[in-house]
Amino acid sequence: MSRYPSLPIHPGRGLGFLILGASLHDVLTRLKAQPHLYPIIDVSYSPTQPLVAPVILNLPANGFRLRFDGPDQRLRLIEILDFSKTQLSYKNIDLIKVPEERTPNAESQEPPNQHGPAFRHIYNRLMGPTFPGEYLAPNDDTGSHTGLYVLSYPGIAFTFPLQHSAWSPSVDFVSLLSSTAANPAKSLAVFSGASWHEARHDLFTRPCPNPRSLALSAKGKEHQPDEIDLVSVCGGGVVDLIRRSSNPFRIVLGETTPQDLVAELGPPDAIYRKSDHRLSIHKPRRREQRTSHGSYGASPVKSEDLFDTDHSSAHTTTDDSDAEEDNVPGDDNRTQPTAKCFYNYFRHGFDVFISYPPNPSPCFPHAQTPHDPPATVKVTDHLVATKVLLHGNVPGSYPFNRYRRTRWVIDADASGSVHHLDSETSFTRLSDELRNVWKGNYASEQAEKATHNAIVLDRDWGDSPGSSYEVLEGWEDNDQMQKRGASAQEGSGSGTTQIFGFPDARCVVDAGKPGAVLGKNRPKYIKQCADDLYRWQQSRIGAARTGNFILHDGPPYANGPLHIGHALNKILKDITCRFQLSLGKKVDYVPGWDCHGLPIEIKALEKEKNRHVISHGGTINPLQIRQAAKVLADTAFSSQKQSFREWGIMADWNKAWKTMDSDYVLRQLRVFGSMVRGGLIKRRFKPVYWSPSSRTALAEAELEYREDHQSTAAYIKYPMCLDVQGQTMSVNLLIWTTTPWTLPANRAIAIRSDIEYCIVDTSKHGLIIIARPALSHLDSQLDLGSTMVHSFPGSHLVGRAYTDPLTCDAASRPILDASFVSSTTGTGLVHVAPGHGMDDYDLCLKHGITAFAPVDDLGRYTTLALPDRPHILEGKDVLDEASTVVLELYREKGCYVTHLPYIHKYPYDWRTKKPVIIRATEQWFTDLSHIQSAALEALDKVRFAPETGRARLKSFVQNRQEWCISRQRAWGVPIPALYNEATGGAILTNESVDHIISEMSHRGVDAWWSDPQDDTRWITPALIAQHGSTKLRRGRDTMDVWFDSGTSWTEMVSTEHQQADLYLEGTDQHRGWFQSSLLTHVAWQTVSGLPAEDVKAPFKTLITHGFVLDSEGRKMSKSIGNVISPQEIMTGTMLPAIKGRGHDAMGPDALRLWVASSDYKSDVRISVEGLKEVHTYLAKYRTTFRFLLGVVEDFRGPFQEGAEPFRTPHRIVLMRLRQVFRAVQAYYGNAEYNRAVSEINKFILVDLSSSFFESVKDVLYADQGEPRRQTQYALLIIMRSLQTMLAPVTPLLIEEVYDYSPAWIKEHFPHPLQLHWAEQLTLLDRFHDDRLDVDVSNLDKTRAAINTAQERARSRKLLGSGLESCITIQIEETSHSAMAFFRRYLSDLDMLFVVSGVDLVAGDWQKEQTVPWMESEKFVIEGSKAIIHVYKSPLAKCVRCWRYIAAPDAAAQDVLCDRCSSIIESIVR
Repeated sequence: MSRYPSLPIHPGRGLGFLILGASLHDVLTRLKAQPHLYPIIDVSYSPTQPLVAPVILNLPANGFRLRFDGPDQRLRLIEILDFSKTQLSYKNIDLIKVPEERTPNAESQEPPNQHGPAFRHIYNRLMGPTFPGEYLAPNDDTGSHTGLYVLSYPGIAFTFPLQHSAWSPSVDFVSLLSSTAANPAKSLAVFSGASWHEARHDLFTRPCPNPRSLALSAKGKEHQPDEIDLVSVCGGGVVDLIRRSSNPFRIVLGETTPQDLVAELGPPDAIYRKSDHRLSIHKPRRREQRTSHGSYGASPVKSEDLFDTDHSSAHTTTDDSDAEEDNVPGDDNRTQPTAKCFYNYFRHGFDVFISYPPNPSPCFPHAQTPHDPPATVKVTDHLVATKVLLHGNVPGSYPFNRYRRTRWVIDADASGSVHHLDSETSFTRLSDELRNVWKGNYASEQAEKATHNAIVLDRDWGDSPGSSYEVLEGWEDNDQMQKRGASAQEGSGSGTTQIFGFPDARCVVDAGKPGAVLGKNRPKYIKQCADDLYRWQQSRIGAARTGNFILHDGPPYANGPLHIGHALNKILKDITCRFQLSLGKKVDYVPGWDCHGLPIEIKALEKEKNRHVISHGGTINPLQIRQAAKVLADTAFSSQKQSFREWGIMADWNKAWKTMDSDYVLRQLRVFGSMVRGGLIKRRFKPVYWSPSSRTALAEAELEYREDHQSTAAYIKYPMCLDVQGQTMSVNLLIWTTTPWTLPANRAIAIRSDIEYCIVDTSKHGLIIIARPALSHLDSQLDLGSTMVHSFPGSHLVGRAYTDPLTCDAASRPILDASFVSSTTGTGLVHVAPGHGMDDYDLCLKHGITAFAPVDDLGRYTTLALPDRPHILEGKDVLDEASTVVLELYREKGCYVTHLPYIHKYPYDWRTKKPVIIRATEQWFTDLSHIQSAALEALDKVRFAPETGRARLKSFVQNRQEWCISRQRAWGVPIPALYNEATGGAILTNESVDHIISEMSHRGVDAWWSDPQDDTRWITPALIAQHGSTKLRRGRDTMDVWFDSGTSWTEMVSTEHQQADLYLEGTDQHRGWFQSSLLTHVAWQTVSGLPAEDVKAPFKTLITHGFVLDSEGRKMSKSIGNVISPQEIMTGTMLPAIKGRGHDAMGPDALRLWVASSDYKSDVRISVEGLKEVHTYLAKYRTTFRFLLGVVEDFRGPFQEGAEPFRTPHRIVLMRLRQVFRAVQAYYGNAEYNRAVSEINKFILVDLSSSFFESVKDVLYADQGEPRRQTQYALLIIMRSLQTMLAPVTPLLIEEVYDYSPAWIKEHFPHPLQLHWAEQLTLLDRFHDDRLDVDVSNLDKTRAAINTAQERARSRKLLGSGLESCITIQIEETSHSAMAFFRRYLSDLDMLFVVSGVDLVAGDWQKEQTVPWMESEKFVIEGSKAIIHVYKSPLAKCVRCWRYIAAPDAAAQDVLCDRCSSIIESIVR
């Protein structure tokens, strides 16, 4: 026997040869080399986040555990968990003595030694004094009374168990740990840091000072080449190796020789020939399945060792391959069979392929690579490096821990258009970015695909960061790639992998295997369950139709790919439509798209490369913008429509509408024209939300608010003269503003007449007037040092005047009374700028003060801001430097008091994400005051779900008097207004609007922009005659996009009052589409002369859903990196790969089931755990249908109950099915889809899988005749009912089940997607049984008692299958009701409880002597005491049905029961 290894502790550095910072590869290599000392090596990691969570290496036989960080796989923490397994010392002093006669034993069953080093031994002899540590109280849930005290020294910490009752923060820790309340140390940790408390927070992320290589850490070591910290891929065949302490080394593919590599990196750890069988990365191979947690003992195993590392040539350049290389046709004759090889640098984490130089590779486009490869390569006999393979070494990838993990970065684009790409980048983004970099390099799409080849590779991680990355010299020979890929696919590798090729690089990643719905069948199933089904239901006539159901689509924006929020919305709509269809209604659902607006226009500008013109104040041809925008919108429309269809959405896709369609635009303009006739459209110069970044006005619905906006809050004083007690005093009005840039537009100061004001004498600012309630607050904040001189009511100030020192004539300004003034914020005096505030404008309008806004479209001052000195403010950005300049002007005038930063809520442009301003401009408005009451009354007739939506929508309508509908953009529906060039006046009459609409209907909307400005065809003869020689020009404003989508109800031409049964959108649409639809619809009806009581909303029911958040409750954001695409759910790539199968791609039904399982009426969180549950249930559905299809295959009827009634298990499950069916129907009707799915899941798991299926297996597999047919009929009813209930949620699965159904089912029954709920419910109502419904609870009690007794027997290893047991039910002799209850069902109890026999006795009962064991369980039934006795069946096991009901026959090994014997005989006859 060998002694335990003795390991010295080095605080902050390591344990023995284990040095903090060492690589996982190096540590494993050393441990595996000493199996007699380290017999068990157990590695575990997170299967979902392999590069985030630490990799843990357990050495249970040695009592310690090592933790490595995920990204770099470097040792960060060493934990001693059992001091009895390894001899530990510190400065030659043992921590404790370990018995030498014992050795590490993998099979030792002794509990860990809990007696570690005592506190006094550590404190007095080993480590010395230290600061107090940290006490961790016991967890209340565990019931433990012992806490833990963590005592920390630099680089090392000990954990002492401490009785919780003894802990007190006031007691000295030395006394506490020296007392009997403390036990010896339980564990020890070695780490890098001053103390555990400080180090633990960034233990796995801080830079590590030690080298990765254990060899470099050893004393007296030989010279070792410096290790590689980072690999930079520069393009053009250039790879920079960034070293730990020495200068970088550059590998130039095609030039760097093997000698250069050896000189800089040292000899390779191994050399493999190109044809070596171990280079199986590009070849199919078989392999045992593995899990994410593996243990490896000293005994040999058949499966491949995941940590296998070839040591035969460590640090020597030897050739350990005896395989011969195949001659490849077309190879250069100069190539020798033994020439090409791989230099394997395990400790650096990469391989270099040595061969003859091919053609050079190009540089990354736009990259500034310092090395320029030659255009041609001279034919030479010199071998050079031509490929570098960087190893990702992700846990679960091939072959995990064979190499050190390499950290790398790709320097692909110096222009900055490509995001940072490195070894932590997911493959999807890496591939997308590199495709984008090289998109101009391919002649065609076919040429691009030619470089992407499918191969077979044994990997478990697909879209994982750290997938292997190959740096190539030039393009790899495509013929060889195709040959390799073809041969690989003929093999039987465990997963499909794709290689995506680019010049300079090849990225390897799993593509996964097709999942539940095979790729080749999915289009067929989608067509059948969506397109064909929609056409079928539209064509139904007569009795088959029970009414119409119209769902009007809230149009998604035609810009960019679909996200998970689109999936939630569209699938909720589809589930609703499918349920209404199953009720017999004709469903009308025509999808629509919102196509106008700023985001598309900005993209169009980018595409035309003219955006820089706009940013410098120039213009661009609007027609060019419109044409480019239309192309972009059409492209997005086609892409999004295809994605929606792939989700199985049932709709009239051929009639899909777009807000840019000419007929849609004309209908919208006619609605606008009707509002003009009704006097609802007006043009005003008033403040609106203005976006300088978009150069357009915005509506409230186009804003989003940020809580962390920082403004400059300033205190400014305005001088005035005031009579105080008969004396005229020079005083100053002190105002507070968060928008100092609006001060040049000041036109008044507002106060409130019922607030008390006061004059205070200040040492710094003279006499100032403020609200008296604000005095104490302002005195402390501004350090006024004030004394109150006089107080008076606010009414004393109303009507008086003050002067503005910035104006050249020092014009007087009025003081006005305003209700919006408050004494709790600011000073009680408000600076009023009617051109920059909504309340300010309304106040000044009452007093005849015009709005003034000296700010241009870009948010910069004009010359009017300071007319006497225009150069000072002109061109200053009001959201940038303007406030500073303005405050300096007031300082010069002696009116500046102070300014402070102010964090508050502020509106931002929802498109550009930049702040907006309030600015008075000439805009078109809809006057809502005339239709507001009618709109509110219309909402009273609407059903809301949830009901809280009613108050929310009403509040938006009530608080909105006007709607700014004009926008200063080119991509939109034009406002059909004309303008007098001489006066600037707008012309918008009934006749002019009708005439313009008529012209557009004949000549197209774009003609409004393309025609010359002097084209008179747009002007009515009457206007021409009226204005004479004065030119009239066409306006350039377009309508608010909410007006566009808000008039989409005009698409419902066939409905009464153009009203839909349902609008279903996100809750944000209360302030958007719901509101704009309501207002335009009510306006149209009101103007049309409809009586107020008949005015209706465009929707009968309004359902809202929440937003989709990540697992932590955060919004999806590209910057955070938490965006989840619907495709990831459909392909299964969000979930860990299944060993040997890749990702389980369950298709659209997985996405749909996730939506249906979510409580959408509030915000929905999406997580890996939730998706795992969805996949589990979807897999359970498939398993259940597969079982049902199998057992009904040979059933041929009759299709009703036979003469013999169903047995008890059948009656129970069919009765329960009826209850579930009715509940699910009710939940669907209330749009509570998550509750419907929950009810279905519970029925499948509990009533079917756990109960009924087990009960009837004997009848199905071993019986014949009527019992089996009755069971098959019951299962047929169950299958048809499940199909009906699941049809709205998983239509592809139902279509697939129908596809695989026997022909006789298709002949006798309608398609399940066409099945009427009422028909199935009529059938299920036959199984209603009030008495059985009551009795089921007693049967469940009995089953629970049986299960309890059986589990006790199983725990004693006495019982396996329940069929091995018999049951006796013992009832009190006086309990007649209990006896009557069990007698009713006695003949079916063995089937119901899945046992081989059931007896019922009253009174006393004793088991027979021959029964070897028995377990009993008491329970109460019908108010009486009862006992369940479970015991081994005295009969023999029937080899056919496996029930223990056969007569024992000592002479025969295989016996049959009477039933099976007669069946066998009938078959033989």
